[in-house]
Amino acid sequence: MKTIKRISFYALLIMATLISSCNSDVYEPSSRQITYMGRVDKSNPNFVSFAYPGVTISTRFRGKSITARFKDLAILGMHNTFYCIIDNGEPQKIVLNEGQYEYVLASRLKDTLHTVELVKLTESIVGEVNFFGFVVGDKTGDAFLVYADPLPELKMEFVGNSLTCGYGNELSSMTPKKGFSPLNENNYYAYGAITARKLNAQYVCTAYSGKGVCRNYEGDTENTIPQFYGKTIATKPDSKWDHSEYIPDILVLNLGTNDFQAESTTKIRVDSIQFIAEYTAFLQRMKGYYPDAEIICAVGPALIDNMEFFPNQLTRYSQCVLTAIKNAGGEENHIHYFETKPQEGPFGEDYHPTIATHTRMANELVSFIIENKLIKTEK
Repeated sequence: MKTIKRISFYALLIMATLISSCNSDVYEPSSRQITYMGRVDKSNPNFVSFAYPGVTISTRFRGKSITARFKDLAILGMHNTFYCIIDNGEPQKIVLNEGQYEYVLASRLKDTLHTVELVKLTESIVGEVNFFGFVVGDKTGDAFLVYADPLPELKMEFVGNSLTCGYGNELSSMTPKKGFSPLNENNYYAYGAITARKLNAQYVCTAYSGKGVCRNYEGDTENTIPQFYGKTIATKPDSKWDHSEYIPDILVLNLGTNDFQAESTTKIRVDSIQFIAEYTAFLQRMKGYYPDAEIICAVGPALIDNMEFFPNQLTRYSQCVLTAIKNAGGEENHIHYFETKPQEGPFGEDYHPTIATHTRMANELVSFIIENKLIKTEK
């Protein structure tokens, strides 16, 4: 009797990929070998669209080179930026340009298996990106994509404003530069992304600078956090996200800073009753989407009690958040209060946290999660 050797499922996948690569080294964005982390719109068969910071595209490939195909839909003369990470090496920044379609990520590599990871550093305010897939190989040998490594089991999501985006964190000065520059925003080194990497978790960032719970930094009520949270693309009115696509185990909400900072821009004091009601409603909504999630309501580090115009902003803000947590069921409903230390100089753009401050915040949050045993050992 002949002995039949068993071939692993993984080996079969590699063989199938190799066979398909003989005809083409172009891989469409819908290719099963490409993995996405974050909110992406796959409704168009020709490309994948996304705008939130931290969206990650990953795959593995055999070959000497790999190229990515992008279309940058950035607005107001800005450009989206990405980190490209080859073989878990040092991240290299890529700046997308209007009109440029192909971006060589790596070349002259050894003809072996490699990993590639693309991470969007910029946020929705910069603009949308369309991804058209990968081209692998340089025609000197077989080149093909292999299924990416599986994503971590633990799932985290961070919802918030500029603090969560990583606004201006690449700068560090006691006299901060005023105004926003995409080149100085790095979501990879925002506290949420750092926390997720430290805990070996999937990372989704649903954040947008200047947005609040009831009103935004400029005092308007357009596309607030509760409004854009339901969208795949925050800037598209008709965009709709399916919340069953990603169910976080730990959901971190850093909300309300802009509501209170708007006291300076509008000279109007926050209506605490309205803020508590809106924050409570958002917490209840999150529990409706993710009933088993541990929700962390984060406070800080931007507000202090001696802010201009209206006193005790941090105290009032903290009390509102604590009341909302209580209204939504509190600890018994797996909703937790976490307050990070106020920031001190140096600062990033517009007095935002630096990468060093984000790292400190991440360390505090990791300690909080571990000490409170918020990671379930069995799912």
